[in-house]
Amino acid sequence: MRRRDLTVDERFERSARSWARAYPRRWREVHGDELLAVQQDVSRAAAEATGAPVPDRLSVGEIRGLLRAGWGLRWRERPPLWRWVLYRFGMRLPARYWWWVADDIRGTFYSVRDVVWTLALVYGTMLTTIAGYALIAGEPVTAYWPVFFASGFFWAFVAVLVLLSGTVFRESRTRTAWYRHVVYGNVPEPMHLMTASSADQVRDGRDPA
Repeated sequence: MRRRDLTVDERFERSARSWARAYPRRWREVHGDELLAVQQDVSRAAAEATGAPVPDRLSVGEIRGLLRAGWGLRWRERPPLWRWVLYRFGMRLPARYWWWVADDIRGTFYSVRDVVWTLALVYGTMLTTIAGYALIAGEPVTAYWPVFFASGFFWAFVAVLVLLSGTVFRESRTRTAWYRHVVYGNVPEPMHLMTASSADQVRDGRDPA
């Protein structure tokens, strides 16, 4: 539906929920409605106090506060780079990052992102090693550059691999990652009583109760 066809409250809600995406997904699922209600009450009270029309979007100050708080929470929960790299290669993260892992796997295009990051890490490491060796040997990097990088077939293979990961193998890759890192991963102590069935319901955004 086009924005101009929405009511003031609907436009405000769309704006508020859009900017609230700065917070992790599970935080929005638990606190999103509560946050929206507070924002609506504050905006209406401010409009009544000043005699101004009820706003149909968040103010710049509110947006700045949401981004600062939401991104700050994401940053605090994110694992350090070296743990993130190991996670991309299948290593389970400590329990303190369990919620971050759950959000990552439930995120948009997880299987595609996982394949892209894995390929980037593998080939990036290989090319960095080649460049370092060429520098030490005092020869041009092109002397050691893999021939297949100039092949259209190689890049076509990479494109097909990414496409299959996001379509045919998306569900199986996501399910495998979910069970490895979340259901049977380093689960925080308060979550040990959750069954695999309940965990699947959480993954799908349903109430396990």
